[in-house]
Amino acid sequence: MTKKKIATVVAVVLLVAALGGAAVYGLVRAEQYKRDLQYGYRRALNDLNDHVGNIETTLNKAVYANTATEQNGLAAKLMRESSMAKSSLSVLPVGDNSLNNVNKFIAQVGDFSMSLAERVSAGGKITAGEYKTMRDLESYSKKLVTGMQSVNLDFSDKATFHDSMQATAKDFTDFPSLIYDGPFSDNVTNQKPKLTQGKAQIPQGNAQNIAAGFLNTAQNKLTHTQDTAGNLPTYNFTANGGQMRISVTKAGGFVSDMADSRQPSAQKLDYAAASKKARAFLDGRGIRNMKESYYMIADNVCLINYAYVQDGVVCYPDLVKVGVALDNGGIVRFQAAGYIMNHTQRSLKARLTAQQAQKSVSPSLTVRQVRPALIPTPGKQEKLTYEFLCSGAQDDRVLVYINADTGYEEDILIIQQSDQGVLTK
Repeated sequence: MTKKKIATVVAVVLLVAALGGAAVYGLVRAEQYKRDLQYGYRRALNDLNDHVGNIETTLNKAVYANTATEQNGLAAKLMRESSMAKSSLSVLPVGDNSLNNVNKFIAQVGDFSMSLAERVSAGGKITAGEYKTMRDLESYSKKLVTGMQSVNLDFSDKATFHDSMQATAKDFTDFPSLIYDGPFSDNVTNQKPKLTQGKAQIPQGNAQNIAAGFLNTAQNKLTHTQDTAGNLPTYNFTANGGQMRISVTKAGGFVSDMADSRQPSAQKLDYAAASKKARAFLDGRGIRNMKESYYMIADNVCLINYAYVQDGVVCYPDLVKVGVALDNGGIVRFQAAGYIMNHTQRSLKARLTAQQAQKSVSPSLTVRQVRPALIPTPGKQEKLTYEFLCSGAQDDRVLVYINADTGYEEDILIIQQSDQGVLTK
C-alpha cells in the first residue's frame, strides 16, 4: 500500500472517530439537557404544590381575621402566593387549554385578595358575602391540593403527566366567576444570642465536663471534634463511637444541641409516657419554668416543644425541643438554640385586659380559653399578646393572637391534631 493510500485510510479512520465522538457527545449533551429540563419541571411542580398549600392555609385563617392589620397581612400573602403559583404553573409542559380553569382559580384568588386589601386599607369592612367567597375559595384550594398530590411526576412521558394534570383540572369545571372590585393583579440564624451576651468564654475542658454531665457519662468517654463558629460558637463532642453528638456554647457553657443517631426500633410508649420522660429529663438538668406546647411523632420518636413561662406569660421564642425514643423512653434529641438565641428577662405589662382584647376576635369563633403569650414576629421582634383558643366552623380549632397593647390581630393559627401529634399551620 502506498503512502498516499495509507494517509487516506488514516484520514478516513480519524474522520469516522471524530464523527463518532461528536455523536456520543451530542447524545450525552441531549441526555443532560433532558435531565435538566425534567428537574426544572419537578421543581416547578413542587413549588406549585407549596404555593397552593399556602393559599389553602391562608384562606383558612382569613375567615377568622377580624382586624384591619391581620386582614391586610393575609390579603398580601394571598397575592404573593397566587402570583408565585401562576409562575410555577406556566413552567409546566401543558401546551393546550386544559388547565385554564386552574389558572383562572389562581388568578381570581389574587384578584379577590387585592380587592379586599384595597377595601380594608380604605377603612371598609369585609362583607358576609365576601366571607362566603373565602370559604368557597378555600374549598376549591383543598381540591387542588388533593389533586396535585396525585399528579404523575414522570416527565419523561409528557402524555402521562398531561393526563394526570387534566384529571386534577376536572374539579374546576364548575368553578364560579367571582365579582370583585379590584383589577387583576423567617431571622433567628442572623441574630446574636441573648442568653450568652456578656458571658465569658469557657475552656474546652470545662465544656467537655458540662457535656458529660448532661449525658450522665464520664468525661473521658467524650471525644472533642471540630468546633462551630458563626453567631453561636460551640464546642462539639461525640460519644458512643460517634453515635451521640453534643454541642456546648463557648460563651457561658450552655448545651445547645444533642442528638443520638440510634433509630428506635418500635413504638412501645404513647405520647403521655413520652411527655413524662421529657419532663423528667428537663427537671433533672435544672431546666425549669417550661410549658409544653406541641408535639409530633415520627420514626418512633416523639418530639415535644417547650416554651419558657415568665410571670404567667408563655414566651414562645424561648423554645426547647426534646425527642423521646418510643421503644425505651431514652432521650435522643435536645435542641435549645431557640432558647439560647432569645431568652432574656422581659417587661411584660399589658395595656388591655383579656376581655378588651377579646373584642377583636372574630364573631365567627367561640372562645374556649385565653392566656397571655409572647410571640415572635418577622423582623426579629416580639409582641405581647393574648392567645385565644377558639372553635370555628367545620370543627376548626383556631388560635388567635391579639396584641395586648393595640388590640390588633397579630397572627392566626389552625391547630392540626392527629395520632401523630398536635401541630399548627
